[in-house]
Amino acid sequence: MRYLPIALLGFSIVAHAENKQPESDRLLETINITASRTPLKLRETGSSISILDRDQILRRNAANLGELLRQIPGISVNQQGSMGAVTQVRMRGTEANQVLVIIDGVEANDISQGSEFNFTHLLTRNIDRVEIVRGPQSALYGSDALAGVINIITTPQGLADTHYSGYAEGGSFNTIKTGISLLHGSNKNQINFSADFVDTDGTNISRSGSEDDGYKNVTFNLSGKHFVSDDLALSYVLRHTDSTTEFDGADFVNTGLPIDADYKTESTQIYGGFTLSYEMENLSQSLKYTRTDFDNVNRTDAPVDSETRGLKEQYQYQANLIINRNIVSGVLEYENEDYKQRGEASFFGDPNKNLETDTKSIALEYRFNGEFLNVSLSARNDNNADFDNSTTWRATAAWSLSNNSTNLFTSVGEGIKNPTFTERFGFFDTFIGNPDLKPEQSLSWEIGIRQSLFDDRALLTATWFNARLEDEINGFVFDPGTGSFTAVNVDGESSREGLELSLDYQFSEHFSMAASYTYLDATQEDGTGDDITEVRRPENSGSISANYNWGKASINLLVAYTGSQVDDFFPPFPPYQERVGLDSYTLVSISSSYQVNRNIELTLQLENAFDDNYEEVFGYASPGLAVYGGVRMRW
Repeated sequence: MRYLPIALLGFSIVAHAENKQPESDRLLETINITASRTPLKLRETGSSISILDRDQILRRNAANLGELLRQIPGISVNQQGSMGAVTQVRMRGTEANQVLVIIDGVEANDISQGSEFNFTHLLTRNIDRVEIVRGPQSALYGSDALAGVINIITTPQGLADTHYSGYAEGGSFNTIKTGISLLHGSNKNQINFSADFVDTDGTNISRSGSEDDGYKNVTFNLSGKHFVSDDLALSYVLRHTDSTTEFDGADFVNTGLPIDADYKTESTQIYGGFTLSYEMENLSQSLKYTRTDFDNVNRTDAPVDSETRGLKEQYQYQANLIINRNIVSGVLEYENEDYKQRGEASFFGDPNKNLETDTKSIALEYRFNGEFLNVSLSARNDNNADFDNSTTWRATAAWSLSNNSTNLFTSVGEGIKNPTFTERFGFFDTFIGNPDLKPEQSLSWEIGIRQSLFDDRALLTATWFNARLEDEINGFVFDPGTGSFTAVNVDGESSREGLELSLDYQFSEHFSMAASYTYLDATQEDGTGDDITEVRRPENSGSISANYNWGKASINLLVAYTGSQVDDFFPPFPPYQERVGLDSYTLVSISSSYQVNRNIELTLQLENAFDDNYEEVFGYASPGLAVYGGVRMRW
């Protein structure tokens, strides 16, 4: 926190010293495709949206998507150690498995790992754009979107030629990052192919000992679009990631904390699918098939390796009808999920299971796009084989004042999250699933303003949000009868409310800055009438970033502050579960580049530049200062 006031002061000084500069792109005209079933401009949506474009991603030069998201309001990131460790992203105080992640149209949450998406494996070099929509989106996307959606797009649009590129970076902790890519654009095809490799010795994630925990990642990605005719197009994606993450064990006898061990998790992630779309003047239709396949094997000193595998297939038909200023979208969807669990039977039970569930869904969205007022209404019915039918809904409105510089927006809606296979049937260490769990249900609303300033060179956004969650699932409740942990639906309501502020300012052609701040109050009733703070949800967080380029050189600074928060600790002796505190921390990252010539660019990067000592998960040490250098090539 000690660096944040200094950065804010510098921001204020520069803002007042800046004179008239060239006008930038109109931020409120930015197109997004996530907040509705059809594309719309930012000023037309009643939801809170943040967008990271290709230039921002390259300037930041973060290793994975989790690092990029630290600068987004309403987002909290928790990484369980060094590079490659499990990285959770929470949105507005919800759980990590209540945030839907989409990669090139494929729903990417890992059903074999509690329906969360592990952000540590998603490398950033081949990402063209990220759209983050906060607030309940279950009426559009179903169960996993109770808190919001993070949509990752890898294929650039509008390319008219062929580009080849490659990069190589190295630095601290014997880290190597390298990759190649091909981008091709023509009247008939848009193609993106990339191959990326990461290898690092990592750092020691336990508080004691000296054994480092390394990480390897090999990712291949192919995505694109083929235009069969002016009206008919075929989009496709195939993504494959193999990773190995080393991790420590736990001292179940003395401390309950991580302890050096030569353990590792080997993971395979495959995303694939295609979409056939047909567009007429007032009617468009699409037929989509997607498939995700996850396999995670934990290799420890146990006689038998533990394994979880999740396979999800989704079939979807969508039709959009445009009548003057009215747009109606209808969706039919079928989803099938297969879950496999393998391990060693013990006193607590037999973990070996093969499970399956399917969901049939129908959704409808209506949008009115007026000259100044935009309204949307949406509803969705899910018929799940294992739970009662559920209906979710959402209503939004966005109103632009006559000068088009002020945009008021609001939304209200219900969200739902079905219990995961892990929560219902999981079995690991001393955890035993609870097959009687009920779905979580949420009612949320938000109200905000987007204000364009200084001839549209700046955009200020302020949002107040409130959510009430019923039947929240607590995944680690000690059961004294069995001596194990399990998952239960918590009685009463859980509350999340807060304030999000963001400012994007293009001072000049060469200098831009952005700032964000989030206040969050996330509590859960404890059954006695008192509220307790939810774990890993900081009350205060914020960031400031600045980018300056001159001639062939550029430099990017990010200061990200995370306030104090609480976590759960599970000691090996009574009370077996207790609440502990995590101190606040500030991460300063600096990345720079120099364009040697048209084809070659040199990069230099500092992560955790002030060597801050911090933990994002209790007992798991995070990396210190890291320095990386590299080269990018393009031809």
